[in-house]
Amino acid sequence: MGWLPYNTTVVLFGAVILGIASGAVGTLLLFRGRALLADALSHAALPGVAVGFLLGLALGVEGRPLWPLLLGALVAGLLGVGAVSALVRLPRVKADAAIGVVLSVFFAVGIVLIVFIQQTPGGQKAGLTQFIFGQAATMRLADAQLIAFIAAATLTLTAFTFKELRLFCFDPEYARGLGYSRTGLDLLLMMQVALLTVIGLHTVGALLMVALLIVPAVAARFWTERMGWMALVAAGFGGLGSGLGTAGSAIAFNLPTGPAIVLACGGLFLISLLVAPRRGVMADLLRRVRLRRQTLHAHLLRAVYEIAELSGDFGAPIDHAALQTRRSWSQRQLRRALRIGASRREITVDPGGVRLTERGRSAARRSVRTHRLWEHFLTTHADIAPSHVDRAADDIEHVIGEDLMHELERALLDRGVITRPGDVPASPHRIGRPGS
Repeated sequence: MGWLPYNTTVVLFGAVILGIASGAVGTLLLFRGRALLADALSHAALPGVAVGFLLGLALGVEGRPLWPLLLGALVAGLLGVGAVSALVRLPRVKADAAIGVVLSVFFAVGIVLIVFIQQTPGGQKAGLTQFIFGQAATMRLADAQLIAFIAAATLTLTAFTFKELRLFCFDPEYARGLGYSRTGLDLLLMMQVALLTVIGLHTVGALLMVALLIVPAVAARFWTERMGWMALVAAGFGGLGSGLGTAGSAIAFNLPTGPAIVLACGGLFLISLLVAPRRGVMADLLRRVRLRRQTLHAHLLRAVYEIAELSGDFGAPIDHAALQTRRSWSQRQLRRALRIGASRREITVDPGGVRLTERGRSAARRSVRTHRLWEHFLTTHADIAPSHVDRAADDIEHVIGEDLMHELERALLDRGVITRPGDVPASPHRIGRPGS
């Protein structure tokens, strides 16, 4: 990557590996329902950074190496998680309240210690405030190597224990019944979260580290139903968001790296929210539009069929006004229904009226059969009056599956309502002529 400055390449190296590991572990954290606990851990780690710096000075460590700061942050973060677990066991203290107490108190202690260090001789040069918002631009090669090593080790551990952790996240009691230690698996997951949170303080900071753990996992949730694939997609989103944020902050926008990474991950989340093929907003909108078109068309076919059924002549044209009256449609709704039917070649429309084609007659028969099967079920088992069942069936019949339809048909066969499979049952209520 010769087109990037050396320091940016170093930061990119550490950030991308951190993002990949965070996305994978964040998937487990999301399904475990511990997203807020990760936020508490990142805030609780801040006083550990300050204590680690002070211990480094006391031990005579030269310069400002990253490892004593991260070690202090790890210890403080684990103490914060332990404090949350202890508070939850107290009466009348819920999990969200315990997390709020630990998050605020530990973070306040961290701010006080950092301010104290800054007021000591040489404390201004410690640069500890960067752990609040992150300052990846000051990352050295040794720091990046340490971050990459811990992230890679955590990712490897996640890969080897993924099956057990996945089972634990979905059904802790079942995992316990198989002989796994619930406490041990919970501690294993939180240890991985703690390690990633601590090494991420230097890159995205205490305030934003939870976003790097959770946002890629939530974005991946839109793309797949399987947890294994979700972890891979989340890892890809975490690495991609970290890479884009780091490169963008250095080259184009001169933004702080941590917020830029989170913004890039947020952009990936927004894209997933909008265009994911099964769970995205656009896909859901298209499904709703298709269902409305399908419903409108089914109502048209049923109206034409029932009017023809009353007259006994399925070849006679049906007047537009009769259709509009039967369905209580506006002129616009009728025109739209006729366009849909004509485009499917199931009706023909001419000045004389509307006729079913052979294909349309078969489709109309299926639609009427489905509607009346469901009407009979509602009048028999749901205690709905026959005079009110027509509209009730309208709301449900378009989303029921074939298996349920077969069950309804068997029930009507047993009761003698129909004599053969595939028959169209008589309507359980009177079908009046349009306008009557």
